Amino acid sequence: MHSMNPELGTRNLELISGFILAGGMSRRLGRDKASLLLKGKPLACWVAEALAPLVSESWLVTNQVLAHLELGLPLVTDLRPRQGPLGGLETALFYACTPLALVAAADAPFLSPRLLAALAARAAKGVRTAVVCRTHAGLQPFPGIYAVKLLNRLTAFLNDDGRQARRFLEQIRPQVLSPEEVARLDPEGLSFLNLNTPEDFTAAARLLAEQPEIFPAV
Repeated sequence: MHSMNPELGTRNLELISGFILAGGMSRRLGRDKASLLLKGKPLACWVAEALAPLVSESWLVTNQVLAHLELGLPLVTDLRPRQGPLGGLETALFYACTPLALVAAADAPFLSPRLLAALAARAAKGVRTAVVCRTHAGLQPFPGIYAVKLLNRLTAFLNDDGRQARRFLEQIRPQVLSPEEVARLDPEGLSFLNLNTPEDFTAAARLLAEQPEIFPAV
């Protein structure tokens, strides 16, 4: 059972649905990432467990429903496949049954509980469009919390052949956790570590072996 951060309360569970994006082709890794085992656990399940304390339920957004049934997660199919992460975000906003959606990538297993809690706490105070992080590499679309009412704007953006997530973020002017705040909550920046290649996966496995207690307490 997951413990609830007392500062957030149970109201967040009524406000936020979780979505895990697994619609990519995994070309660089050479196999499906969502079901790839890291320390005996599928990557998507690492992400689902990180989101669980903050959301009513977590859904996997996928183009491979049969392949992902064994994960045991609720599944939704991409509204329009092969549109990149923004296509997955569009699907999440379409299916969300809550005002907000906490969205993360299936290949980011090291999400910081403290960082996710900070995003949720900021969103609980009121969010017009989205709450995301900024690192020294720029705005980070995921993990992020998005208002479902953004759906029409996102659909219009995609219809105009826009697929760049950071350009969409610049247009909607989200609330942003500063690089300094992000660094305090996730000093090593592991929340933004995506496993895209076999080398990335090997490095992640090594990291877990060296730091078995990698997740800080919330």
